Amino acid sequence: MAVHKLMSAYLLLVAVAVAVHFMVFPLYAYDSGGEIMDAAHNVWHVLDVLMAAGLVLMMLTTWREKRRYEGDSSVDLRPWLRSNVMFYGTVLLALAFVPNWFEYAWGSNSKPIVWHVIDTALPLMFAVEAHRLWRATSV
Repeated sequence: MAVHKLMSAYLLLVAVAVAVHFMVFPLYAYDSGGEIMDAAHNVWHVLDVLMAAGLVLMMLTTWREKRRYEGDSSVDLRPWLRSNVMFYGTVLLALAFVPNWFEYAWGSNSKPIVWHVIDTALPLMFAVEAHRLWRATSV
């Protein structure tokens, strides 16, 4: 169960880092000419790698949770619904993240609105899953 706590801590740290950087990025990223500085992009490059690793963890943990409630014929649908929303939400985020990450790494970033969606939804989903993993090990 210590592994779950480590995964939980990792997801929470990445969630906080992405959320905070997303909010402060406009405050420091631009020079006096209105152009984005290269140093600001370097932070995103590091965060992108951390987000990719977090998405892999999320795919594994949410898939396991989804499998746990499949075929469960209990009356309470909340755990089943929660696990499915988290799993398919993670799949949706991964499908948005991976192609944009490659485009961004190759110097072509024509869809900044997709990054705004990723950078707002990903910290929320990571934090929710981190909380679930932490609570699951505390029981």
